[in-house]
Amino acid sequence: MEIYREEWIGDFVLIEYKPIQLQRPSYAIISLPDTGLVSVISATHILKSLKLEEVAGIDSYTYFPPVAVISNKILRSPIRIFTGNNLLVIYTEFMLPTPGLIQLAKILIDYLERKGVEYILLPSGLPVQNRFELEQLRTYYLATSPKALELVKNVEVIPFENGLLAGPYALLLKEFSRAKLNALLLLTESFLEFPDPEAAARSIDMISRIMGVAIDVKELIEQAELIRIRARDVMKNTLRGLAQMRKDMEYTVPLHT
Repeated sequence: MEIYREEWIGDFVLIEYKPIQLQRPSYAIISLPDTGLVSVISATHILKSLKLEEVAGIDSYTYFPPVAVISNKILRSPIRIFTGNNLLVIYTEFMLPTPGLIQLAKILIDYLERKGVEYILLPSGLPVQNRFELEQLRTYYLATSPKALELVKNVEVIPFENGLLAGPYALLLKEFSRAKLNALLLLTESFLEFPDPEAAARSIDMISRIMGVAIDVKELIEQAELIRIRARDVMKNTLRGLAQMRKDMEYTVPLHT
């Protein structure tokens, strides 16, 4: 793809293929591999359903393995950025180590502010030990600001009141809060160790209601078993990274609440 602009920031390089202008109100979805691959599966379906255009990418020779991502015969960055109308999606299937994730969070803060993004949505999974028994999945939320809290006024989500969060979204949420960005973490009950398309469908439904954009999840549900098979290798790699981030701590109940 032809490069419009390239900028090195620390150990990362930001590559833009074309200028973008988001409509208002503007949203960003950040999709990183985490519990049940809820975020990755959700973002993949949203990208396909809304036909978003790839406009930028982020790479690092320090924190990413020496691999090349090829899509439709074109070389892509490990972190890919898509846009359309008032939505920006930042997507990757690669798990970053904690030092790289800290750097990436700061780069994303600067990038989102420059693009004028008003709201950041962070869809993920909340591991539950009785997931096999659940037919109706619940979604919990954490907001970094009163403005972000307004997004869930008429949405069937539950405040995450007490507990521990671990993994990439815990770090992003802390950094976005410090930067005073309007971020909303959406945690849908899911498997920890298995790809969970049903939890992703629930997450997409919440995002659809928040943004006021219709996103049909019928195809996602119908292809759930195929998605589970295709996502197995990504899930294996993700679990190794989550183990290093002590994801198991989310099952721990804090002594003081």
